[in-house]
Amino acid sequence: MKRICLVCQNVDCKSRGSEEIMKELQQRVADQGLTDLEVKPYLCFGACQEGPNVVLYPEKSWYAGVKKEDLDDIMKHIAGGPHVTRLDTIDTSLKELIYQLLETGVF
Repeated sequence: MKRICLVCQNVDCKSRGSEEIMKELQQRVADQGLTDLEVKPYLCFGACQEGPNVVLYPEKSWYAGVKKEDLDDIMKHIAGGPHVTRLDTIDTSLKELIYQLLETGVF
């Protein structure tokens, strides 16, 4: 199964730099030849106040408040390293709701 990295592109997240974060992640994934991972935009995860939000699926990792300086750690996680716990701040019930939506193929 292909892994997906979804980056919120709604107004609040975009105003905090999510578009640049998505482009940087896309470039890093391409540079590292990670053909099993696709970086894609996502309309909204419903945690606007916590953005920019990045979700890795199917492993169900949600990173909130992502900044460019966090991308090294996120890329290490993508490559098999540890989960970036300092960015895992979203309420569990919201995470589960979004993960259920993603499991239906809504992305």
